[in-house]
Amino acid sequence: MKNLTAFLFIFLLSFAAKAQLVPIIEVKTRGLLGGVENGKFLDAKTTFARLKGDGKYSLYGIAGRTGELTATVEAPDDPCEDFYYADLKLEGQKGIALGAARGWNPVPRTPKNLNLNDKTYLDVVTQILRSKGMTRAKAKIEQAVKVDLDGDGADEVVLTASSYGGKISPSANANDYSFLLVRKIVGGKVKNIMVAEEFMKKAVSFGAPSRFEISSIVDLDGDGSMEIVQYGEYYEGSGAHAYKITDKLVEIKELQTACGV
Repeated sequence: MKNLTAFLFIFLLSFAAKAQLVPIIEVKTRGLLGGVENGKFLDAKTTFARLKGDGKYSLYGIAGRTGELTATVEAPDDPCEDFYYADLKLEGQKGIALGAARGWNPVPRTPKNLNLNDKTYLDVVTQILRSKGMTRAKAKIEQAVKVDLDGDGADEVVLTASSYGGKISPSANANDYSFLLVRKIVGGKVKNIMVAEEFMKKAVSFGAPSRFEISSIVDLDGDGSMEIVQYGEYYEGSGAHAYKITDKLVEIKELQTACGV
């Protein structure tokens, strides 16, 4: 009887924690992605309407928790009428900030960094470039991690590849590219699931090419599966989106932020 009572007490505490609003901020864009309440995602507008002043958050990058912070989210202003700016009082950080009211572990399985010069994955990138008609592009991996996203016991590989060297400009050369890819075993075979991509087959002098990064890999809603938050930038703007990975890419439409001209 005592064990049952203890179990129910813990269950109710966990349920109460999940029932609270947990805002989600993408740190590099400084934008409110949205929020989650009782396992349901909410868009930025709905989340912002219920925030009150400063809030406490935990910061998560690709490989887990990296710190604590306090943030204030401000209403949209010109030129980005749907962008809810978060005053984070920090510089040079990446990842997402999750509200302190969360009642679950956002990193149930820790992503492990892979060698960026691993021949297997460089060959994968090369094959993708050739399939896109990028015959002269050289494979360059910027981020690569291995993690079991859905807890089924099989690891996925999440990587970004880009020709931009970590920087972006208004112009692009022929064979410039950037993409974010998940390699997942589906039906006993390895499948490439493209999260974001852009391939420049011709040079452009002012085409505002895009570059993509992994912002974070975390469980955003407490269901035990880990989502991918993708950061993207171009010359005069940036944005972020969140995705679930099943046997295909599933965009979480409520969780997005962007600002640019």
